[in-house]
Amino acid sequence: MAERSTSTAPQVVNSGRLAVGQMVVVGTTAALFLRDTTNGGWVMLAFLVGVHAMLLAGVAALLAVTYLLGTLTRHGSRLTERPGPRFGWTLLVGVGGAALVRYGRTALGDLGFDPDRHTEVGRWLLGLGAALVVGAFSRSRPVRIASAALIAVFVVGTAALRALG
Repeated sequence: MAERSTSTAPQVVNSGRLAVGQMVVVGTTAALFLRDTTNGGWVMLAFLVGVHAMLLAGVAALLAVTYLLGTLTRHGSRLTERPGPRFGWTLLVGVGGAALVRYGRTALGDLGFDPDRHTEVGRWLLGLGAALVVGAFSRSRPVRIASAALIAVFVVGTAALRALG
């Protein structure tokens, strides 16, 4: 009797470890990406080519780097294993991370903490937001649940504090 071959996805040995690794790589890169972009030569270049052109170039560069990181850490999520879904994952991480960071900066501002006065904290908020979104789309169920729970606790907790204050 001939053996039947079934095509299945490759088994990933330690999906939780790969997912956390992907979160750390993307989150740290997002935080470091903004380092020193608000002063020095970048500001002068923005005056020369225009702020909107610089913002567009920055967003495009961040999305390109995120796509590259998804390629390099492709086993951390089912969405990053192939190029097409990886593009969607890149947009989800970019938009979701930016929305979470924007909400966080506003909520913290309303609670009396000004991220603009502490720029390093603002950068790491971006990294944390991106990392949590990456975790929400990871291969590992425990990492997905923990990331989604942390996002929910942050959003609900800050909303409750804002309502009380």
